[in-house]
Amino acid sequence: MSSLSKKKFQPVTLWTAPSIVLLLCLTIVPLVMLLVFSFMNRNIFAGEPWPGWTMNNLTRMIESDTFWRLLGKSLMTALKVTLICIVAAYPTAWAIAKIVKPKNRSIFMMVVILPFFTSQLLLIYAMMNLIQSGGLLLTLLDAIGFHNVPTMLYTNKATILILTYEYLPYMILCLYSSLEGIGDNLIQASLILGANKWKTFTNIVFPMSVPGLLSGVLLVFVPVAGSFMEPGLVGGANGAMVGSMIDTQYSGSLNMGYGAVLSCTLLIVLSIIMGLVRLATARAQKAIGGDVE
Repeated sequence: MSSLSKKKFQPVTLWTAPSIVLLLCLTIVPLVMLLVFSFMNRNIFAGEPWPGWTMNNLTRMIESDTFWRLLGKSLMTALKVTLICIVAAYPTAWAIAKIVKPKNRSIFMMVVILPFFTSQLLLIYAMMNLIQSGGLLLTLLDAIGFHNVPTMLYTNKATILILTYEYLPYMILCLYSSLEGIGDNLIQASLILGANKWKTFTNIVFPMSVPGLLSGVLLVFVPVAGSFMEPGLVGGANGAMVGSMIDTQYSGSLNMGYGAVLSCTLLIVLSIIMGLVRLATARAQKAIGGDVE
């Protein structure tokens, strides 16, 4: 065996051990603790004695109409935000990757990631000031003739708008990384051979951008489905989502066990959905002649 092969197949060294330990501590251990808390009948963090085990939290969740209603609402909101981000991000990422000159791309990418330079809470309050009654948006609409336009604040539309604003950069960055790697010669060859722009997109651009699309969907859908700060601030009295319910169990009623059950259920549901999306995308890509990387 050559020295290159020996180097390639050598066992994990001590250099990677710290990273593995850190990964276990930050992912596996919290998940195991969450699962354990789900079956506790007391809250040890509230000074109560070491608890016994119970299925009451799971039974309560199954019988809770509020939880399932908020879960459905959260998934639907996440789906809407993800679809809006995809529609808005594809042309934006394409323009930056293929139309803007290479020397100017860094400027446009800086504009895309500019919201990351400040805190999420400040972004929310900035958008609230923009769309509230008497804010800049309604003032401009009134100036151009659209009078008495109702404010979007404290509605589900406001929640979707702010979540889209927050997570759109993630989708743009993921799609940009895939679209930039598509060779211009492939696109030119497709057009020369008679394919129109739509066929070029469906047969070349889309299949080759699927890895970035899946990454973007993961980075948008999952956190939006579990969000609680945005619905609480801009969603109004009826703006609660499943993340709000989970947050209440931890910070409000200090019901650690019930909150852990809700969290585990949300995690399982999102994992199943992401797996189905991955499977469906792989089949669709295979049907049009692409291979998922």
